[in-house]
Formats: sequence, structure tokens, C-alpha cells
Amino acid sequence: MDSARYVTDVPYARRFVRELSPAWLDFTALICGFQPPSREGGFAWCELGCGHGVTPALLAAAHPESRFHGIDLMPQHIDFAEKLCREADIANAQFHALDFAAAAKLDLPRFDMIVAHGVYTWIDAAAQADLIGFVDRHLKPGGLLYLSYDCLPGWAGDMPLQHLLQTLTAQGSGDSVARLDSADRIITALQGLGAEVLRLGAMGHEWEELRRRLPAGYFVHQFLPPAWKPIYVTELRSAVAGIGLAPIGSATIRENVDAFTLERPARELVAAAVDPDLRELLRDYLLMKRFRRDVFGRDVAPLDEAAARAQICGTTFMLAHPQDTSIPFNHPAAQAILALLEKGPAAAIALAAQGHAGDTLVSQIIALASAGRIWPVAAAADPGGIARINAVLRRRAGTADEIGFTLLPAGMAIEREER
Repeated sequence: MDSARYVTDVPYARRFVRELSPAWLDFTALICGFQPPSREGGFAWCELGCGHGVTPALLAAAHPESRFHGIDLMPQHIDFAEKLCREADIANAQFHALDFAAAAKLDLPRFDMIVAHGVYTWIDAAAQADLIGFVDRHLKPGGLLYLSYDCLPGWAGDMPLQHLLQTLTAQGSGDSVARLDSADRIITALQGLGAEVLRLGAMGHEWEELRRRLPAGYFVHQFLPPAWKPIYVTELRSAVAGIGLAPIGSATIRENVDAFTLERPARELVAAAVDPDLRELLRDYLLMKRFRRDVFGRDVAPLDEAAARAQICGTTFMLAHPQDTSIPFNHPAAQAILALLEKGPAAAIALAAQGHAGDTLVSQIIALASAGRIWPVAAAADPGGIARINAVLRRRAGTADEIGFTLLPAGMAIEREER
């Protein structure tokens, strides 16, 4: 991939993305009626466009029995990730400073999970094809692919803003941040002079507030890649269908249950569409979707209701951080689940002895997860690896190499200020 087709002079933000964790992807498959990849003998996981490698490094610390790989075009990202792993004595994570075409030729394991967060719509068509080619070669049967991406129709309102930013920064001088700041001054002035077209989208509507709150690197990588182009869900589904992958569901848990996102007339309209891809497109129009977290599978086995219910009840959960209690949960099973998790991560199957039926537990688990009250987490995570990487994260606090996250005992990371 030609680096000129992507922004490489400014590093991306250092983030842990919880939806990329194996437990989260397993849960997504289960609630959609599919068998997650086997954990026997460990698993193999890979992130394409891994940035600073924070997510794979932290997951590797929690899962020493498994193998993690991170691939990114920017050598400074990969250097950061490798230093982090050396400092924390993480031996089961490898990183590769390569584009996707070169990475596809590596002698790598067949992966149970391949993830790519946001990058797909930041790269051009050739690089997208290279990413799909990597998946085709390296995703094993029964494996899951996570692709999150900017989508239409939700981004339509911000396209004039993005086009003007591209035009202004192309004529500016200095690095990407300097050119962004220069363009920002003109954008803000135009908005003040009544250019309401720059406020039509969600980003433009809150432009000044977002610029104050978010790091400059976010805007550089979100808006300035020359090939950036949001797409429709049907376009991505067509691309992955070409390598034999089928849709599983959404890693945004609530979006797997129409009753949580759509009113009854909208649900009836969507359900009337025979083609499942058309149904998904209609949902996106109704919800004005601008970002999707899609999960696909290669020859993934379907589960009957009883098997899915048993595995969901056996899944380990923890209380989400921070807790959003704006949605009340008065059902006795939901209250029992929350009370159980207040004592620490646990599986809801423990509540069966209290007389809660499995189907009731499952419905309340999905409702709680959809509302962001609970998160699926690792059933067993390595306390030694977690302690080592947390020690590194604490030492780096306040330095240029800071990573503002803490890895919890269940293998899920939270932002430090949320503790």
C-alpha cells in the first residue's frame, strides 16, 4: 500500500477497543446463534491496522496461552508496541510493520479471529482488496472477522465538511496537525458566517466542542486520509461474500435486537424485506448509521436454541465501567445478575440454583449487555501477565509514552480515570 494514500506523519491515539476482545466476539456469535471459535489449546488472533498495538498487547498479557499478531503500516506504531511488550515481558504477541499486501505473504498461523477497527474506510480500494485478501488466506474455518467502518447514510451530512478539510489541508504547509489547525480556523470562521452546510452532520454540528475534547490525531486520521470514503453495509457484505464469509451480527450488542433500536412500524417494514442485506440497509437508513461494527464468519456452525442458551448462561460477565443506570432493570433475574456481578466477574448459570430459568437469564443478559450494564469477559485471565503490564502502565503515566488504561483481572481494560 502506497503510504501516500494514508496519513503517516502523525501517530494515532493509543486506545484499547473492548469490542475486539475474544470474549466480546464470542458473545456476539452466541447471541446471533453461532458457535464461537474453539478455545482448546489456545487461539490465534490478529489485528489489521493495530496502531500502537495497545489492544493486542493487553489481550496477550491476559491470554498467555494464545497467540496475538498486530499489523500496521507505520513503523513508529510497531516500535511502540514491541517496546511495550518487551517492558511487560509479553512473549505471545508479534508485530509487523507492513502493508496488508506484504503481510498476506507472511508465514502466519491460521487465525480464529481477525479484527480491523475503523481502518477499512480510511484506505483506498487497492488496500481494501489487500485486507480482504489477507483475511481470505489467514482466517481459518469456523473463524470470525470483525470489521468496523464509517458508513452511509449517517456520514452523508458531514461530507461537505470532509471535502473542505481535504481541500484546505492539501494546500496547507507543515505536518498534518499544523495543516488541520489552519483548516480548522477557516471552517470555524465559515460556520460563524452562516455556512450551515458545514453543520449538517453530527461531526459538523458539534465541531468546536469535538475539537476541544478529542486529540488532534483523531481528526487527522478520521478526515485527512486521501482515500477516506464511507460505504454502505451492502458494499462491505458483497466484498466479504466474495471470499466465502457470511454475516454473523454486530459487535454493538443492542443492534442485534430490533426491539431495542426500532419502533414497531419500523420493525415491521424491515421484516417485510426478503433479502437480509436489504433488511440491514433499511435499518441503517432508519437509524442514520454512521459507524458499524460488523462480525462475519467463515463456515461457522449454527447453534440450536438450547446449545446457545447454555453457552450464554456459562459466559463470564462483569459490570460495565462506568455504570449507566439510566435504564431501569426491575426484572428479578436482571436484578439477580447485577447483584451477582457486584461481587466480581461471574457466569449467570450460578443463578439457576435460585430458580431462574435459562431462557429468562438469557433474555435479561442480552438486555443488560445491550444497555451497556454488563460486559462479556474472559473466564480465566492470567493474573501474572495482568500485573506486569499494569505495572508498566503505571510507570508510564504522565510520560510521553502514557497509555491511559488499566487492565482488569477479567482481561478487560478501562480508562484509568474511570476507576
